[in-house]
Amino acid sequence: MILDFDDAAVGTDHVADVCIVGAGIAGLAIARELMDTPTTVLLVESGGFAPEAAVSRLNEGENIGLGLGLETGRARTFGGTGTVWPGQCIRMDPSDLEPRDWVPESGWPVSAADLDPWYDRAEQWLGVPAEASDEQAWRRYGLVPPAVDPDLLAHKSAVYSPRPDVGALHRRVFERSDRVRVLLHATAAEIRTEAGGTVASELEVRSLSGRTGRVRAGTFVLCGGGIENARLMLLSKLGSDTVGQYLQDHPTIWADVAADRPAALQEFYNVLGRGRVRYVPRLRLGYATQRRQQVLNAIATFVYDTTVTPGLAAAREISSALQERRRPAQLGRAELGGALHELDRVASAGWRRFVRGRPSAGPLDRMQVKILVEQAPNRESRISLSSERDALGLPRVSVDWRLTELERRTTRVFTDVLDGELRRLGLGRLTGTEWLDGDDWAGGFEDAYHPIGSTRMSTDPARGVVDRDCRVHGLDGLYVCGSSVFPTGGYANPTLTIVALALRLAHHLRLRPDRVPSWT
Repeated sequence: MILDFDDAAVGTDHVADVCIVGAGIAGLAIARELMDTPTTVLLVESGGFAPEAAVSRLNEGENIGLGLGLETGRARTFGGTGTVWPGQCIRMDPSDLEPRDWVPESGWPVSAADLDPWYDRAEQWLGVPAEASDEQAWRRYGLVPPAVDPDLLAHKSAVYSPRPDVGALHRRVFERSDRVRVLLHATAAEIRTEAGGTVASELEVRSLSGRTGRVRAGTFVLCGGGIENARLMLLSKLGSDTVGQYLQDHPTIWADVAADRPAALQEFYNVLGRGRVRYVPRLRLGYATQRRQQVLNAIATFVYDTTVTPGLAAAREISSALQERRRPAQLGRAELGGALHELDRVASAGWRRFVRGRPSAGPLDRMQVKILVEQAPNRESRISLSSERDALGLPRVSVDWRLTELERRTTRVFTDVLDGELRRLGLGRLTGTEWLDGDDWAGGFEDAYHPIGSTRMSTDPARGVVDRDCRVHGLDGLYVCGSSVFPTGGYANPTLTIVALALRLAHHLRLRPDRVPSWT
């Protein structure tokens, strides 16, 4: 059942066994798993079914450190960031979860063996093939990967979900459910406690139309994202001083690639796949090199700016429309004529893409490599509350995102290793990374819209916010799920790990005896 808090006919007071804050990927995954149980669930969402300017402005805040994207890459809608992400799924390396003596505050309370079965479930939930990783993607399409030195570099392939918009995918199920209610346009404002501050008992919600309500529940789960989870806890004055600290992202740089044989790079490091299943082979920094050089993890993706002729553009639109079962958009007689005029080129690209599963390899304008670097946990990199207030009267977020010398050194080591291996294999060379050795190197990085770590997981309450089951230390009935609980971020896009943790938490909640909520 889906309700709208802006509708005056919808009550202001609600009760449920479990209240989930945020109908993004994590919130939807948990609610969907609880749907076939006796548990009643209320899923509270700040937005509606589509982006709204006034609601989106609630994401605004201030950056007092390096620029971290507060509006781009975040969506207050049913489906959350799952409505805007491209669908990339990739597991973290087992070493990313382990303590490393050269990485401060590293090590997760859960191991790769703990997460593996939930990764399997997460891949099923997102509709991606579980067997696709490392060099298998190439071999599946008849390619032999370049023989990189395994101590220096390793191959890692990401697979893309064929249905990345999880909101659209699951909307009908939630509309029909009588066990899970969704409350749209209800922004979480404060979590209240009882029993001397040891039990979460009530949530205040507000709408931009001026309504205020409350939710009583036995269990609350915060799934508002890497920034909003910490913000809500700060607004509620809950948790230890660690809330908001250890903010990380994936510091990102771009470098140009010069190559005598650009077609060879396109052949190996480009999109593979047939139909709607796509793989992207990548290169990550070898663990032996990480350990020897005492640096973090990092991964490189090759990006190609190709010349798209009118005929190829028309053919791509027709192909996409057929796969999505819709009518091709903006294709007139001239566009169709262009496709026919370039029939040989279109046929060759189609043969490579749909029969052989290889990239179409169009004419190149520019080659670049996009490098995502792991960030070391740092207490001084943090989220706090601003003196400015939003349209609901709540303090906005203030972000002080910081990088350390370890991120710079990791990037320098990785670019040198990648450049050396590309040269040795006769595939190309990197250019344009000299700025890494200058005094203003931090300004050359951008974020990847992957806020991580602000409510981190730890067995020690002094060094984290939640325990290994994602329950807030010292507070019964309050859990946090999402990238904010990651102690470290590795190099991987966080979404697959978010879903794995969400499914794991849903299993925990199914086993946990319900506390019956009541009005007091």
